[in-house]
Amino acid sequence: VVFGLVLAFAGLAFLGLVKGGTRLWFTLPKSPDWFSGNLWWVAVTAAAGVLVGVLRRVLRLPAKLPGTLKELRDERVEPSTVLKAVAVSLVSLAGGASLGPEDALGKMGGGLGTWISARRNLDESTSATNALTGMSASYGGLLSSPILSTALVAEIARPKRAALANTLVGSLLSATVAFAVYFPIAGSTFVGIYRLPPFKYQDWQLAAAIPLGLAAGALALIIIVANGLLAKLTAPLAERTILRPALGGIAFGLVGVALPLTLFTGTDQLTTVIHDGAALGVGLVIAVLVAKIFTFALCEATGFIGGPILVTLFIGGTAGIAAHLLIPGLPEGLAFAAMFAAILGALVAAPVSLIVLAALSTQIGALQLAPVIIAVLTAYLAVSGSGVLTALARKARKPTPPDSPAAQQRPNDG
Repeated sequence: VVFGLVLAFAGLAFLGLVKGGTRLWFTLPKSPDWFSGNLWWVAVTAAAGVLVGVLRRVLRLPAKLPGTLKELRDERVEPSTVLKAVAVSLVSLAGGASLGPEDALGKMGGGLGTWISARRNLDESTSATNALTGMSASYGGLLSSPILSTALVAEIARPKRAALANTLVGSLLSATVAFAVYFPIAGSTFVGIYRLPPFKYQDWQLAAAIPLGLAAGALALIIIVANGLLAKLTAPLAERTILRPALGGIAFGLVGVALPLTLFTGTDQLTTVIHDGAALGVGLVIAVLVAKIFTFALCEATGFIGGPILVTLFIGGTAGIAAHLLIPGLPEGLAFAAMFAAILGALVAAPVSLIVLAALSTQIGALQLAPVIIAVLTAYLAVSGSGVLTALARKARKPTPPDSPAAQQRPNDG
């Protein structure tokens, strides 16, 4: 209950500052066509990059911080980095970076749980439960759905069987309390956030879901490759802690001037893609899709801090609208919901939670959800079967040589 209360207000404050910052600097055009952005934005994104670099240097943040997914799987957040990372994430998101707020919110929740456990000298299992309970509370407000945040945390973290019951009960309670505080104040919810034209279920849609799932799996692999490629290209600038994010800010700012829908988290921009997709045209929608993948990878590679979940949902939803525009006989609601859930479901290895997310956020109906389930499972099996996720997990567990630059940049734990 305490986690839910504290983290609901912390989430409200953080998201309020992000929204206020973006509204202060950016005014999106009513018709986000080609090159409809303002050149002033480049100055803002470049300044945000410089400030990100300065904060990282002054606060002595490590060059590489654990991301949202790793912290969930580790069931632990290092408390000493929380406030520093949250400050950098706030500047990143207010500066228009193509990242989400879930990283900062997760660090606040997981860091609080880990810190309290350390103060009370609790055992490892209880400490892990507290960290996941705090993270679920953070997401309970953001997603405005306690059952969804609990399922997402449990499916990604996969706590041990002995701690599973405690984790589920604690996470559901903290997320519900956070929702009870957050929703009356913010008034926003993911339930029914994306309104799509209704469509009648037909048996052929089950077969059509398979190629949709394969396409989603291919896009998931493209996102992985783009992240790896941009990380390698920017690696020579790793020691230029201010120059690297400044150049990254200029680059994604220029992309934002050309394609304004690529800026920010993408939650609100996805509504524009749904409503105006036909007017924008399939070419522009595909360009936004490709550019969003690029800017997401660029922001992560150049030192900005944010989460991958909401950005990937934008990529998936935009891909679904593009599929509908390319194949008009494919119902828009089916294409959107399938791609919306399938890409992220494959990337984070959480297909069940993403099916629940698609059902709650689109409200397409129980029968209509059947082909979406097939698409999500197809994408998940395709990506898992490729061995990419296993290879990435093995690489993450591989110890860093003590004489490498990455190891030298780590803070002294003593």
